[in-house]
Amino acid sequence: MAPETMHGQALALGDQLRSAAPLARGVLDGAGPFRNVCLCGLGGSAAGARLATALLADDLELPVDIPVGPRLPGWVGPDTLVVVTSYSGETLEALDWFEEAGARGATRAVVGSGGTLAARADDAGAPAIVVEGGWQPRGALGLLLAPLLVLLREAGAAPDPEELIAFGADAADAAALRDDEAREMAGRLAGNVAVLYGSGMRAAVAVRLKNQLNENAKVAAFAGAIPEIAHNEILGWLQTPRATQRHTAIFLRDHAEPKGVATLADALARCVVEDGAGLEPWTAEGPDERSRAFGLLVFGDLVSCHLADVEGVDAMDIARLKSLKAALAADR
Repeated sequence: MAPETMHGQALALGDQLRSAAPLARGVLDGAGPFRNVCLCGLGGSAAGARLATALLADDLELPVDIPVGPRLPGWVGPDTLVVVTSYSGETLEALDWFEEAGARGATRAVVGSGGTLAARADDAGAPAIVVEGGWQPRGALGLLLAPLLVLLREAGAAPDPEELIAFGADAADAAALRDDEAREMAGRLAGNVAVLYGSGMRAAVAVRLKNQLNENAKVAAFAGAIPEIAHNEILGWLQTPRATQRHTAIFLRDHAEPKGVATLADALARCVVEDGAGLEPWTAEGPDERSRAFGLLVFGDLVSCHLADVEGVDAMDIARLKSLKAALAADR
């Protein structure tokens, strides 16, 4: 059963990964071969796709794309696997992607807790991986991520993720023990605009945590990738002495960073500090770089929940998002 608070849901990532992974095994038997894969989702339901491709980037054997618009890429066709993720199963764009993929002749699969999307998949004879319901979509990361990791293996796009999921789940459990540290971090971030930076897979982690700060703590937060920010965004920090609101840069670091990346990240951090902004380097524990990424996910999620308390807002409140979705549905 899902915890009633976002804090409780943040602590559950490890257990979610372990429980959801087996649900996807074997569902693509007899399908393929595929030339490419398209992973579709929005909001909390898109986080798993971004993280899956980032975690597996060095091992991907097929092109894998995540569309950001309302239409599928032009190359989607009969030799494409399209996986549509919607935790609620009611996301309008997800339903559109599913129908368009069918019209293109692509092989389809869906991931979510049921709803209209799963029903349409059943009607079309497409596999539906139905995970546990009752969670907030942003609190169901492990339930949505683990099946995608397995599906990429089933599609021939990546190696078996069993070890990655096991190590990642253990690292997530370990990060849950840093709750007091996360609470202290939230106190330091209160009243700040947070900007998260990471390289490689940690760039995807930065986006996920930026979204959690937005949605849970209702604060302005942004994310960027190293080395890209060294070519543009770092100049924006020169505004810091003129800004009326304090800004803090959060650098997601790892001791396995390539030497060049580490040197550049250090230099970027010095620029931020010299411009008068706050600096918070975040790291995590784990046996390898990918499992430590899971540790960062949990730590940052806990920070977002505690920051909601410090800022005096309800982490569960998404009334504005619901009104925007209702406006979109009314326009159909």
